[in-house]
Amino acid sequence: MSHDNASVFRLCSAVVLALLAATPAGAQSVTDKVTDTVTNAFETVIIDATTAASKAADTAKEALADEPARKKRKKSADKKSTGKDAADKAAPDTSATKTDTEDRSTPADKATEPRKDGKSSQEQAAGTPSEDTKPADPASEKAAGDAAEKPPPVPTEWPAVEVELAKARCTQLLKGVNAVTVPEAPFRKGDCGSRAPVRLISVGKNPEVTFSPPAVVSCDLVVGLAKWITEDVQPAAKRHFGSEVIRVESMSDYSCRMAYGRVGNKLSEHGKANALDIRGFITAKGTQAVVLENWGETARDVKKRMVAAKAASEKAEAARAAAAAAGKDRAVAAAEAATSANTGSTLPRKTLVEGMPGKKDLAVPASVTKDGPIADATPASLARDEKKARKKDRADARQKGETVAALPGPDAGLDQAVAPPPSTPTSRFLHEIHAAGCRVFGTTLGPEANEAHRNHFHVDMAERKVKKICD
Repeated sequence: MSHDNASVFRLCSAVVLALLAATPAGAQSVTDKVTDTVTNAFETVIIDATTAASKAADTAKEALADEPARKKRKKSADKKSTGKDAADKAAPDTSATKTDTEDRSTPADKATEPRKDGKSSQEQAAGTPSEDTKPADPASEKAAGDAAEKPPPVPTEWPAVEVELAKARCTQLLKGVNAVTVPEAPFRKGDCGSRAPVRLISVGKNPEVTFSPPAVVSCDLVVGLAKWITEDVQPAAKRHFGSEVIRVESMSDYSCRMAYGRVGNKLSEHGKANALDIRGFITAKGTQAVVLENWGETARDVKKRMVAAKAASEKAEAARAAAAAAGKDRAVAAAEAATSANTGSTLPRKTLVEGMPGKKDLAVPASVTKDGPIADATPASLARDEKKARKKDRADARQKGETVAALPGPDAGLDQAVAPPPSTPTSRFLHEIHAAGCRVFGTTLGPEANEAHRNHFHVDMAERKVKKICD
């Protein structure tokens, strides 16, 4: 019990005792009423005092618990006060005491009251981004970026209208052409493919020239192949072989790839089913004309021979120079030996003329050298031997039925390398039909083009604005 409550209790007790002492026995009922009244008053005083003390303690606890938050709000308000106007600076701080009526705080308190996200309304007003303006999650941004950078899907079908037009055009092209073809379904892979491809089985009649294996090509190429074989290949085969061609050995038809050696990765005509690679031809008599084996030497081969000949010539020249230097050393040694024999001294006598050997005497006997007389290793003799060897090689080549092109001398420029003319009937046939193909196709490539085409002819129907390609 608190001190105040004890004082009240003692006071009430003294009053009750005094009344009891002064009151007669007959007035007992009145005394009882007075006692009840005093007791009730005492209980009321005690209850009121206890309630007030309890409320005061609760208020004190709340104030103590809210003290750090209040100080924090005050500190934040002080920091933001520099950006306020004069009216905000003069506004009183009503957040000094926090009670159960805090919900009725002033606008200034609400302005500094922290939000759930840790940002005050003043910070938002100063330009701090809110939840709505915050950047998106990095993972979602990355996913969106990947979706934007992902290339579009590769188309695998042609528009139906384009397919119908291509088929109608193909039908018109093949009218009147002696060719056996089988229509193929349109196919596409990005820019590659064909809207109306056909599988070429054969061209011509009497004899019928088959393609082994049958090639998937465009109708334009079928027309070009039929014209080339009928008008150029068959007449050339009759002249050189006495027999017509009955089979074409095809090597590559459709292939989705870039053109060989082109700048900018231009799509090859093979990627449009508009090209065919041919490795050889077979006649009715069984004669084979294979590009790799029967074309003959190319300009690259001649250039290679020239490089080898030049290297050999330089090596021979170095050997001759070394032999000449060795012969000179031996001649000097022989002259010194002769001088020593005549004078009896090994020291040279520059003023002594008598007894010096003449030019004829400087020749070293054959016994001095291991490989014979030095005269046999002179530049003139080596040149004669090399000339004889070249004549012998050409004679051997003529005996084999081959024609060897005249090889420029070792001092000639490498740009003078030229392919020799075809020497055999098979080689002449291949060169002739290659030249004829240059007049029919947009592109005709063979062994002379580059090393990649050494073993086949490449023909296609590419449209050329200026000039057809023929290599």
